[in-house]
Amino acid sequence: MRNMMMASALALAAMTGGALAQDAGNTMPPQIEVQGQGEVAVAPDMAVISLGVMHRAPQAQDAVKAVNENMDAILQRLTEQGIESSDVQSSQLTVYADQNMQPRDMNNGETADKPVEFVATSMLNVRVRDLEALGGLIDLVLQDGANQMSGLRFDVQSPEPLEAQARERAVQDAMEQAAQLAAAAGVELGPVRRITAYNNGGRPKMMEMARSDSGAPVASGEVTIDAQVSVIFDIAQ
Repeated sequence: MRNMMMASALALAAMTGGALAQDAGNTMPPQIEVQGQGEVAVAPDMAVISLGVMHRAPQAQDAVKAVNENMDAILQRLTEQGIESSDVQSSQLTVYADQNMQPRDMNNGETADKPVEFVATSMLNVRVRDLEALGGLIDLVLQDGANQMSGLRFDVQSPEPLEAQARERAVQDAMEQAAQLAAAAGVELGPVRRITAYNNGGRPKMMEMARSDSGAPVASGEVTIDAQVSVIFDIAQ
């Protein structure tokens, strides 16, 4: 009986020792984690403008008719100026009744309803690939009846190579940070364990007002493509 108990104890010890050795072999080495930043600034080569027409009328169909007449003229103008149909997209078309209250009568303290007006609005998003023509184009569509403008954004037509360059700079930044931290800590930097990339897209930078040969002032400057990476390095043992 004693021999059987001793044999069982030895077997359990052997199993436990093997498991501990296996766990020790799977222990993660010490690591350094850093965040790298990279950016590329370039001049924009494209603009996206949101423009449209709004009209009021006692009858809904009259408001819509007035909007349609102006929008037809604007679309024709865009075609004449070399804007491709694929670069023009309708973004909003609304019609609603607007009934406001008259100011309170100071004599009898009563209010009266104004006659109902119908408001029709139509909006377009237009990509303009020739920035030199942007100011003049804005002036022309205003002449054609555009009375709504809600945004002007600058961008680049082919961001992929710039995004790749920004990621490369972000990784280089992370490697430099990790090397500096390892040297300061008196350890040797090991291999990369994991890299996670984040794209932040483009954003305007250093916008300056400039006027083209004819037309409204437009902003010229730079668009910055950002990238961020998280890199985990092992510390060499």
